[in-house]
Order: sequence, then structure tokens, then C-alpha cells
Amino acid sequence: MEYIIADEVLANIEKRGLKVDDVKSVIEGAGDDRIYNGSVFIAKKEIGDLTVYARYAVDGDKVTVEAGYCHKMKILDIVLVGEDSEWKYCKNGEVVKTGHTNLTYLGATRSGPSLVEPKSGQSWIEEYLAAGALTTAEGLFQQKRA
Repeated sequence: MEYIIADEVLANIEKRGLKVDDVKSVIEGAGDDRIYNGSVFIAKKEIGDLTVYARYAVDGDKVTVEAGYCHKMKILDIVLVGEDSEWKYCKNGEVVKTGHTNLTYLGATRSGPSLVEPKSGQSWIEEYLAAGALTTAEGLFQQKRA
């Protein structure tokens, strides 16, 4: 596979404390355990205490990485299933829904927006949430614990 990663995407990956090899590992290990919208995919993998995501496009043997992001919160169970999204789950072909998933970190459990596939029980956190609200919440939980 040939990976194409724009400088801006690479800078964001590094700013988030990730390694390009981690993002590649997510992509290479995803198999059917990913969601897709056309030729764009989102895959996730737990690496250490992080859930690491890759959003990428595939064209033949070329993979264009659009984003790499992560969060420290552990994904628990789906608590709300909403409307259809534009995504489908590769493993079973089901339409992925908007919804809410319980997330836990440092002993605190909260519900947050996510993409969910109810039949499999799988959830994915989108980049805007992982890089925004979840990062802020993780910081607050860490300060409260200190």
C-alpha cells in the first residue's frame, strides 16, 4: 500500500501525540471492522490507553489519510440510536446511525454523541468530538483527580 499524507494532516497527527505508524496500524488492521461512506473509511483500534482512529480514502493500492485522531475514554455501550447517517458498517452492510454512547475515563462515565451500529453494538467517535469536547473533558477529569 502506498500512503499519501498531506503536510497539514501529518502536522495534526503529530500535534495530537500520535505516530504515523499508529495510524497506519489502524488502517492495516481494520479489515471489515470499519465504516464507509463511498470510498472514505473510518477505522479504530485500541493502542495502549488510547482509541486511535484513521479517516482515509482508498483508490486501488493508494491510501490517502485524511485524519488521525484519538481519545483516552473507553467506549462502553450504546445508549441512544437516532437517525440514519451517511455511513455503513463494512462487517454487516448495516446503515450506521447517529446516536450516543457511554464513555468512561478515570472513574467517570458520561454519554456522548457518536456514530453507532446497533446490531453489532459498535460505536465510533468523530474527529470533531475527539479533538474537541473529549480532549477538554479528559483534561478536566485529570485535573479533578490530581
